[in-house]
Amino acid sequence: MIIFGTRGVTTSPESGSFHCPSCGLGSPFKWKRVRNFFTLYFIPLIPLNKIGEYIECQRCKGTYNTEILSYDPQKHALEIEAQYQTTMRQVMISMLLADGTVDNAEIRELQAIFAEMTGRQLDDTSLRQEISQIQSQGGNAIQSLTAVAGVLNDHGKEKVIEGAYRIAAADGTVAPEEQQLLGKIAEMLGLSAAHFKGLMATLMSGERIGPPATGQIEDNRPNTPPPLPG
Repeated sequence: MIIFGTRGVTTSPESGSFHCPSCGLGSPFKWKRVRNFFTLYFIPLIPLNKIGEYIECQRCKGTYNTEILSYDPQKHALEIEAQYQTTMRQVMISMLLADGTVDNAEIRELQAIFAEMTGRQLDDTSLRQEISQIQSQGGNAIQSLTAVAGVLNDHGKEKVIEGAYRIAAADGTVAPEEQQLLGKIAEMLGLSAAHFKGLMATLMSGERIGPPATGQIEDNRPNTPPPLPG
């Protein structure tokens, strides 16, 4: 009786070191490749289709998509920080436009708050151009929050709310439409109702959100492991 069939065979054609999201820089890895083989008497003889491939950390045994080998943590951090600053700026501009009026005093306040929070100055001409652009698009650019909500820790989210609130309160009162927008921002950031309520109480009392102990960006997005052989 002839016994034949197919089964997945895992090989490791490459190895080296990489930046493991769990273990850090310099972690050893093996590049795992899974391919179906035609078997005769349970012996793999003829390679067939490739099932998949993935990177396996030899320290924690975590598995990652092969793109992890090109991951540059320093470059990634700079990109996230730039996105955070863009989001902060656009959220404050949206709040600036929420009550329908924009004056020079409010623009100067936005520039001052942004500089205080990020350490960067906003060019007056570029800022006014961005305000006009967002205004022409409906005056609301908070959709940019979706790009950073998953990588900000609670402190980072609180700073976004603080920036928006300080713009809303710059004229001495927070209009109903501004209150509504603040709630929407908190919702998009994933803050609970209780967290948002407590934060607003703090800000309305005149307090500021202090500097973080460990930073404001914390990438919590899960790494998607590749399909493993069954």
